[in-house]
Amino acid sequence: MKIKLIYVTLILGFLSCNQTKKKTSTQENVKTSNPNSIRFELLTDALNTPIQMSIPDDNTHRKFLTDRSGQIVILENKTILPIPFLQLNTAQDSLGLEGPEGIGTINGMAFHPQFSGNHKFYVCYNAAPSIASDPVKLVISEFLADKENPNLANKESEIRVLEVKGDQVSHNGGKIAFGPDGYLYISIGDDAMGDENYVHHAQDLNHFYGKILRINVNTMPYTIPSDNPFIDITNAKPEIWAYGLRKMWRYTFDPKSKQLFGADVGKGQQEEIDIVTKGANLGWPYMEGESIYLEDNSIDKSGFKPPINTYSNKDSVCIISGDFYYGKENPNLQNKLVFGDFRGSIFSLSQESNGKWTRELLEIQNKPKDVFMICGFDTDEDNELYVMGFSNTDAGPKGAVYKIMH
Repeated sequence: MKIKLIYVTLILGFLSCNQTKKKTSTQENVKTSNPNSIRFELLTDALNTPIQMSIPDDNTHRKFLTDRSGQIVILENKTILPIPFLQLNTAQDSLGLEGPEGIGTINGMAFHPQFSGNHKFYVCYNAAPSIASDPVKLVISEFLADKENPNLANKESEIRVLEVKGDQVSHNGGKIAFGPDGYLYISIGDDAMGDENYVHHAQDLNHFYGKILRINVNTMPYTIPSDNPFIDITNAKPEIWAYGLRKMWRYTFDPKSKQLFGADVGKGQQEEIDIVTKGANLGWPYMEGESIYLEDNSIDKSGFKPPINTYSNKDSVCIISGDFYYGKENPNLQNKLVFGDFRGSIFSLSQESNGKWTRELLEIQNKPKDVFMICGFDTDEDNELYVMGFSNTDAGPKGAVYKIMH
């Protein structure tokens, strides 16, 4: 039981959730009735903490599953290949940094849009510092698939693209993804993780914390896209695309509108879904969703970009961004953003004719016996949707990847 509790605590740490409940006056636009329902079809339960499913555009139909504990594996016909595609968690644990917050912990991966030709992919992970007294580094690295065996990564090919240091960076890693424009987007959190002396940097354009970055990795070292919003601003990092985030653990690009939709994890009042646009300021740490987090009358909040939907922490833990559904298995979910909460709830979000976004709770017909803790969503080549996470079973934590069916 002690091991199970420690594991859940560590997982909550990477999401930077805070279960402290605070009163909020938010008017939430949500339907109380739900005619829709979904069911789970097990794809695999052979991983500890699956957080991402990635499929390269190379016509091999391979599913790459990222396990946060430090490896990326390949799934073929519901069977995981015996040798991991990439393994990082065996690298360096001499500093005693193990588990979901330690060395080799993977936050996400992304295939280059031209992966079939250049064999490049990118990984965001926690790397060892140069000396034991240094903080852990958050690293985005480029790797190549092995020329002789495409089911293996060439670890020796690693090129460090970007490194971020800091006392809190080990749990502030987020998603990396290529946008429709071909540039690499990187989310980095700004959570204090129990540090009462932590100084938030989300509003400071001279720091990477609390930002979404946008860079061009087609050259090394990377370059800055010429239309990045702060490229000519003094004392601003030119990599920044948007700011004022607390912890955008996951986000997605809508294939139709090309807009970036992200879920920002709340501190203790509200969870939120945002449309993140060029140069947008989402308001953290002064705002948390539609609620005030830090009182400061000197701050002009009129420029903050409001979320499109929020929900209270009263019955939740951490919001997990999902994907827009354009498949065939679930007609009731067509054109809707499907996302979830770490505690196991799954929602759909759709835009009404009046422009408002309405959230709807989806009924899971065949819920797992043990509460399924959601860590991520992804789609396959047919635009069908999958959900990843783990259950805290009597035998200990057990990961699973499910296909969402009607």
